[in-house]
Amino acid sequence: MLAELGWEKTRVGAHMKGKENSKGAAIDVIGERLDERGKNFHFIAALTLWIASCFTLVGIVFAIYEVDNGGIGMISMGAATLVAAWVFMKHSDLYHKENAWVECKNLKAKATISMIDKSVREKKDYVASGDREYKFEYHYFVSSSGFVENALKYAIAKGMVCFEKKDGKFVQVSYFN
Repeated sequence: MLAELGWEKTRVGAHMKGKENSKGAAIDVIGERLDERGKNFHFIAALTLWIASCFTLVGIVFAIYEVDNGGIGMISMGAATLVAAWVFMKHSDLYHKENAWVECKNLKAKATISMIDKSVREKKDYVASGDREYKFEYHYFVSSSGFVENALKYAIAKGMVCFEKKDGKFVQVSYFN
């Protein structure tokens, strides 16, 4: 998930409380990364941090050479811009993330439609609970042995991205390969 699919963090073995299931459903893996707005906010934060550094550096030079008390003003501008960079970064980290719900099956037999349906229902139950901790934008199903044909078709119809193990690697599969 980290290297191949671009997720920044993963969490293994989480329980997601649902509307109907207060004990929670066991999720094999949760992926987390910044969404597009979050990436934009991080870029703005980096740019703002660079501007803050420039203000501060110019302010220090002005202070050393005693240029019309401009050094204190420039250092103050640098500090204010640094605060803005921090706000952009924190805003992005708090409000602009997306998550992936990942179900993994390591069985000798192929994944069945009932396994796919269970994962779909658990994710739907979490969304219905109103919990806003995670924003699941992606739903993955990983099977080491592949999928029964109707299960794969059902998973894709429900918007899942499916992977199976082939030649020691996990590869994305679709109904028509």
